[in-house]
Amino acid sequence: MVLVLLPLSSLTAFAVVLAVRASDAADDSAAAAEQVRAYGQLARASAAVDQELLVLVVAAAMDDPGARTTLGITAQFADAVAGQLTAAVDRVRAETDTQLARAAAFPAAAGAARTAQDDVTELRAVVDDGTAGDLTALRASWTAVSDQLHERQNAVVVSAASAATSTATVAAIRDVRLVAELTAALNPDVVDYLGWLLLSGTDEGPARQWEWLQSHSAVELARTALTTTTDPRLRAEATALATTPDAVTVDTVLSAAVRGDVAAPGLLQLQATVLAANALTEQTNDVLADAVDVAADSAAADGARAGAERDGTVLAAVLAVLGTVLILALVGRRVTRTLRRLSEQADEVSQGRLVDVDVAGPREVRSVGRALGAAVGSLRRVQSQARAVARGDLADPVLDEPLPGPLGEVLHASVEQLVTSLRQRDRLQTALSHQAAHDPLTDLPNRARALELTTAALHRARRAGAATGLLFVDLDGFKGVNDRAGHAAGDAVLQAVGARMREQARAGDTVCRLGGDEFVVLVEAVADVAELVALGERLVAAVSQPLVVATASGPRPVAVGASVGVAVAQDGEVDGDELLAQADAAVYRAKHTGRGRVEVFDERLRAHIDERRDVEEALRHGLASGEVHVLYQPVLDVASGTLVGFEALARWDRPGAGLLSPDAFVPVAEQSDLICELDRWVLRSAVDQLGAWRIGAGQGAADGDVRVAVNLSARTLSDPRITDTVVSTLAFAGVPARCLVLEVAESAVVESPVLLTQLAALRAVGVSVALDDFGTGTTSIGALRHLPVDTLKVDGSFLSADPADQRLVALMVATAHASGLTVVAEGVERADVLDRLAADACDAAQGFHLSAPLPPVEAGRVFAAGVPVG
Repeated sequence: MVLVLLPLSSLTAFAVVLAVRASDAADDSAAAAEQVRAYGQLARASAAVDQELLVLVVAAAMDDPGARTTLGITAQFADAVAGQLTAAVDRVRAETDTQLARAAAFPAAAGAARTAQDDVTELRAVVDDGTAGDLTALRASWTAVSDQLHERQNAVVVSAASAATSTATVAAIRDVRLVAELTAALNPDVVDYLGWLLLSGTDEGPARQWEWLQSHSAVELARTALTTTTDPRLRAEATALATTPDAVTVDTVLSAAVRGDVAAPGLLQLQATVLAANALTEQTNDVLADAVDVAADSAAADGARAGAERDGTVLAAVLAVLGTVLILALVGRRVTRTLRRLSEQADEVSQGRLVDVDVAGPREVRSVGRALGAAVGSLRRVQSQARAVARGDLADPVLDEPLPGPLGEVLHASVEQLVTSLRQRDRLQTALSHQAAHDPLTDLPNRARALELTTAALHRARRAGAATGLLFVDLDGFKGVNDRAGHAAGDAVLQAVGARMREQARAGDTVCRLGGDEFVVLVEAVADVAELVALGERLVAAVSQPLVVATASGPRPVAVGASVGVAVAQDGEVDGDELLAQADAAVYRAKHTGRGRVEVFDERLRAHIDERRDVEEALRHGLASGEVHVLYQPVLDVASGTLVGFEALARWDRPGAGLLSPDAFVPVAEQSDLICELDRWVLRSAVDQLGAWRIGAGQGAADGDVRVAVNLSARTLSDPRITDTVVSTLAFAGVPARCLVLEVAESAVVESPVLLTQLAALRAVGVSVALDDFGTGTTSIGALRHLPVDTLKVDGSFLSADPADQRLVALMVATAHASGLTVVAEGVERADVLDRLAADACDAAQGFHLSAPLPPVEAGRVFAAGVPVG
């Protein structure tokens, strides 16, 4: 009875599991369809809010005499179109109410939609009673409503993609998101353009122009992204949006402004632009609706397939149970054959042939069969042990099994001594091989082994036509643990992180440590990149959990984070080194866009890597061929206006690209040793130039206090030879050490406290050290007196008209002076800023209000004169 019930119950349980899984897939597909429709409705609602803002901006401009003058609108014309504007306001308000009400009908969007309804009601009341403030305040308040809706959109679309059960549905949801991004960008583009147009002649004009250019770039990027939609029909509709008459009308005006034509458009042209923007939004909403339908239909098709799979599983299980019952009925007929077969097997064993013995039939027959089988097993064990010893296979487990009977004991004892000595040799060889392929701290495969495993996985994927994933995990804040708690604590953290990663990895995944605080996870047979992202998020969450490590002073709580880069190779199209480089590029983006996040290597990163390689090769060639130049921006005493020094600024005259600022090439150089070569070149050029100026002025070693400041990267300062390099450079140029200032970014000191030792060594030889871009990092003001620096350079972003920023700058200056530091303000662009700095007792300043960076010849004249450059 047991033999009958066991297969039947197992088969039934298996069928139930398959049916439940299919049912869950159907439910997930239905949820994905519902959520993608909610996402589309949220996008239409946010577009309606932006349309209402556009009309309100036009109405506000009509009511503002200054705006009418800027746009060339007469009071008579404003009165004539007042009725049309009122009707337009009523129309867009009705559309906003309709779209928000529709969004509130979706459970996934209801909360955000109702909040937006309340906010819109409050904002309309402010607009209607005339207390809305200027156009900037009006835009900010309405944009906050759109931002809340966009935030909920992002959460809903991520949930929809997670619930999708096929790659086709995930791709369709991505298409919806691409169209929605264009919908969200259209109206802000025109609103920001009008804002700039109205304020172009004021102090806020440049800031408003920058905001509009960002909005305009968002539209262009969104249109470009539409070419990557997967559905051909939808792609044709989406890309056609850029060529409609309304799109042409809007682009004609905005493109002229981008080219530098800032003249206000005519009244009719402005009216046509606003109307065309509204019409273009409606056209985009139509395409968005089609995209939502495609994605929802795809999810529904997934659900239908899952339902069919469930029904088929149940039917197959019923048929299998019936077949099993029929088979078991036939087994009874074979019982008599079992007795005959057992007799034949006994005869063969008696003749020395070790055949398999069947154990079947009634209880008595099974007892005889088991006894005969045990005897055959003992003889086979003797045979197997003899063969294992003969071929030298000492790892065969059969050698550790005792043999039955007195004869077996004697034979086993005689072999055991030989096997023991040979096994010791094998264990030593195995241990050496393991040590060569594994990290001694975490016992995880090391970098060399990781590359071997990755290469082997890619070969298997190429044969099977499967995808292989690699997750690059880089710890955040690990250097701080070493610096604050000691290296023993850092080792404990690495061991704990390795254990946590193994716990989160799935069966079959391989966790490796590349070295330092870098790990990788190899995942084979990847079905969808979403599962790699989910694994990366689990790893981030697990690694970020606090832990307690033992230190010399007792247990100490520490915490680290993790950034994860994901790379996927389809059909093994890349080698192990390339896949690792792709994952490394993705984790680099993750660390530089906020940390504690997961980034996937995509075509943008591929293009970025190619571009970075091109820039790096061109820059290396440019250094060798004289394309890189140094400009010198004067630094003046705030109180007297006299020259106190220069800051050396590298510029690259790249063929075909023009003169490039450091922002265009220094970040690329910092990702390789090229930054060290560039830093040394700028240092040598700046010090040699200062030496030439001093010789031309007839200054000796004890004369003159004008200094030159050179920026050095953290990588360059980490070089143990940096002090020798600086000293030899000064000696060769004949420049006193007091005339050189080395600037290091505040963020570099925060991220690498070991630089403090190097900075202290440089100060010991007489060189001054300046903490650059202060205020952009996390250094506390109270910690300044403990840092080996002489000068504090206040970042130009704090020199604003904001009273809070002004008070903060005054506090920085006072605290720096209390700590014995001098203060230099960067980015001084206006005379009133210089006056405030003088009132705050700031020591020195630089910026375009004082002087732009100068070529060596012009800077030399300023040095010779030693007077303000004006």
